Amino acid sequence: MDRKYNKQAIKDMLYGTINEITNNRTFYWKGINDQFSHLTEEGQAQLAIAIERIIPLIHHAEDEEIEEKSRDLTFNILKDDKN
Repeated sequence: MDRKYNKQAIKDMLYGTINEITNNRTFYWKGINDQFSHLTEEGQAQLAIAIERIIPLIHHAEDEEIEEKSRDLTFNILKDDKN
């Protein structure tokens, strides 16, 4: 069964979001090394918004996976009962 939500796509979206935020000087100040680099207040807010929007996608993907495993298990049990 084709799933509506794809875990790899969600991971790519999260990576892309973080990468875009950290490449924007309004959201991320990059110092001479990681010790001096940090998200700005606006960057923290934008990252929180992005993650809040991605979390439901993660939940949907997990729910689909559980539903698919449950369906497969049920059908396998029913198939075994016929034999």
